[in-house]
Amino acid sequence: MSLKERVGQVFIWTYSGTTLTPLAQAYLQKYQPGALIAFSRNIQNINQIAKLNQDTQKFAAKKLKAPFFLMVDQEGGTVTRLRTGVPLPSALALGKVGDAKFIQSFAKSTAEVLHDVGFSVNLAPVLDISNPEKDSFIGSRAFGDDPTTVAEFTSAYAEGTNEGGLIPTAKHFPGHGGVLQDSHQTMPRKMATYEELADKDLVPFEEYAQSEFPRALMMAHLALPAIDPSGVPATYSSVLIGEYLRGKLKYDGLVITDDLEMSGASIDKDIGERAIRAFLAGNDMLMSAGSAAHQKRAFEAIYSATKSGRISESRLKESVMRILKYKYEMKVGSFAFDGKHASTHIAALENLSREVLKRNFHMSMQGKTALWPDLKENATVLVLSSEKRFYDSFASLYHGKNRYFRLTPQSLSQVEHELDNVALAVFYASGTQTARWLTHLSLAARAKVIVINVNHSGEVAAQDSFLSVLNINSHNPDCGAELAETLNSTRAPANSP
Repeated sequence: MSLKERVGQVFIWTYSGTTLTPLAQAYLQKYQPGALIAFSRNIQNINQIAKLNQDTQKFAAKKLKAPFFLMVDQEGGTVTRLRTGVPLPSALALGKVGDAKFIQSFAKSTAEVLHDVGFSVNLAPVLDISNPEKDSFIGSRAFGDDPTTVAEFTSAYAEGTNEGGLIPTAKHFPGHGGVLQDSHQTMPRKMATYEELADKDLVPFEEYAQSEFPRALMMAHLALPAIDPSGVPATYSSVLIGEYLRGKLKYDGLVITDDLEMSGASIDKDIGERAIRAFLAGNDMLMSAGSAAHQKRAFEAIYSATKSGRISESRLKESVMRILKYKYEMKVGSFAFDGKHASTHIAALENLSREVLKRNFHMSMQGKTALWPDLKENATVLVLSSEKRFYDSFASLYHGKNRYFRLTPQSLSQVEHELDNVALAVFYASGTQTARWLTHLSLAARAKVIVINVNHSGEVAAQDSFLSVLNINSHNPDCGAELAETLNSTRAPANSP
């Protein structure tokens, strides 16, 4: 490889559109990035993304020196790029199942679907420790708040991903746990010492580091001044990457950055300088998921820094060899898409997702129905949701009278009035915004509301003020059917007084 070709290998770039256009081909041939990451904007359906990935790897085989790593964020829950008919559960929902073997099977099934359509790297699992009872940046993306349990579950997820044919990516080292700020918007600071991290946040990373299959790890745009006094985010910290991750934890896999265009990574206005400093700190691959102008600038900066000697040839070779070794081991490259084979894998994944929903729902129900009123035969249940799919799921199985009220910012002021004329209401809190709408309800109104909370429990404040809050830990409007079946058992028999 020429110097430019080797420089290209260290980049993870995004792209526009859902097809490989001639313009995109010219761009990729000129810069030859080592990896491409797909976002929701690039994915329409299974067949389309399979063709795009197939075209991309065929292009690489004809025009480039190495195939692409094709990456995707498929954590499940709120971070799902490739959607199936059944929403994928969050890491928290998987963690609540409490079964490492099940989690491993789920991760393998997820990876098989991704592998079918040509992806080679999943940017999951999340190893951050996060208390679901408290509000945080990570929220339901974490498996839980017990370090040993999270280590067990995330190791199982990573192993399942490898068994399914993909490279897993642990994120975000050394741990966003307990941090409120979103590194997409600002640079968070965590004042923990290394000893404090070692007792908690680093436990899952220590176990992950010992794995022997091809694997990647993403750095956090998070400053830890008690460990690295320079105050730079971990992404730029040779102390955290070299001394602790590579040194103490003996991690020998790929190290990649999160998007260098995020606000948490903005140590310098120049994206080129960010790229240089991240690479010098020890990252093997640099993600630039924004504009083409920024991608070109980052490329030129790394190329110039290598030519001038600021980045040594040996340092570049170290990362490129690690990247190419994994591409060879994982047989990354051209593939044949089999629609029937993919459909079988999708069906298996959807069945596992339904199982996670059922387990979470029934765990959330424990001890709750005793508080619910016996519903008279003519009583109407009011269903409040921003998604009609939840109501349709509920109405398909509920035996009594029911009515749908669509939640919008404009209709919010009418909710109290709607609640006046019903004995019971169901509020589907489908995300952060709708969960916040609950704060507008009076105490009297809350007393007749069953809340279905799809996010971590910290999203719904003052839960004791509601008739019940069912924390199912992941978005799935099909849970309406589960609630309907439960409510059917609380309805008074026909002809009862």
